[in-house]
Amino acid sequence: MSIQVKSINKFYGNTQVLHEVDFTCEKGDTLVLLGPSGAGKSSLLRVLNLLETATSGQLHIADEHFDFTESINEKSGLQLRRKVGMVFQQYNLWPHLTVLENLIEAPVKVAGMNKAAAIEEAMTTLQTLQLADKADAWPLQLSGGQQQRVAIARALMMKPEVLLFDEPTAALDPEITNQVVKIIKDLSGTGITQVVVTHEVDFAKKIASHVLYLEKGRMVEFGTHEAFTRPATPQFAEYLTH
Repeated sequence: MSIQVKSINKFYGNTQVLHEVDFTCEKGDTLVLLGPSGAGKSSLLRVLNLLETATSGQLHIADEHFDFTESINEKSGLQLRRKVGMVFQQYNLWPHLTVLENLIEAPVKVAGMNKAAAIEEAMTTLQTLQLADKADAWPLQLSGGQQQRVAIARALMMKPEVLLFDEPTAALDPEITNQVVKIIKDLSGTGITQVVVTHEVDFAKKIASHVLYLEKGRMVEFGTHEAFTRPATPQFAEYLTH
């Protein structure tokens, strides 16, 4: 079991944004989180690598276990984020570092990797994502699609067991979106478990092995890829027609 979420509740002040969320993911699954704006998708995603903590419930992920009724220290979060990578919607590349420097920063400074080995690994990763010619470029010299692939490459440098994506195709044109589809499918083949927040149904259909549909922080439907053709709930059926 790569991810197991049990009875996750989350409040911001008096507002409850996640209600009793429960699901499991096997190693190599690609779970897509779908739902309208304000459904709680991004909040749930951030709980999965402790960028935010839930108010109650339990999380088992990448062989780490957390009970949110107990306090969780920052060290635990840092330790988890070595195994659970995240690709942010805004990419969050460091503008003052070249593409190559962006990739080796965490492996060298956080994981203690030898710099020469990190550079070699980074070049291999860039080659795989067809970015080897951009190693010495600055992030602001790249297109949105190239920045997205660099953000993915940077996350992969930490050899994550789980990779989280927040709206990875939000500002990308169809051709670049198809490149992201290919990357996610290829990663699934390597055994990395992926959780992807998106509002784009066509994109979701191309990548998902499983889908979790949320409305107002509540689980409405959870199922395999088959749910796209045979939804079990009227709410999800209606969402798919938009």
